[in-house]
Amino acid sequence: MLFQTYGDRRNPAVLFFHAMGVTGASSEPIARFLQDRYFCILPTSTVYCEGQKYVSKLDEIRQVEDFLHRQGVERLAMVVASSIGADLAMAFLTQTKLPVEHAFFDGGQFAQIGKGTRRIMTPFLYFAIKSLYWSKGGTLKKILWCDDDSIK
Repeated sequence: MLFQTYGDRRNPAVLFFHAMGVTGASSEPIARFLQDRYFCILPTSTVYCEGQKYVSKLDEIRQVEDFLHRQGVERLAMVVASSIGADLAMAFLTQTKLPVEHAFFDGGQFAQIGKGTRRIMTPFLYFAIKSLYWSKGGTLKKILWCDDDSIK
């Protein structure tokens, strides 16, 4: 796992969990805006870190907690999670002993759409994910309709 931080460690801490297909840097514009008032922590999952191997969700949480401890973070003003990052954030929130004042989850709309639309979308998503696997990520920008720099 890689960690980027913005702001002063003495300020209230905000922890960001990124979406699938992007890195922690995807939250950088928000962190730069908040850095004068908050200590922003942007982890990048081991899945996206060259030379690292994803072990488990619990291992990801352990790495985040170890980092927070090393930084002297004793409480979190907010946990922010996007898309699939909400899954890891929820696991973090249920496991951590750190007090967390607020949580903001952005995403998860797929579960809220109608049954008919899900039936149409599910095969598309399946083939989109398979395409990413077969092309070793080469089709990502075609699926997301943006270039690599926009994804970051």
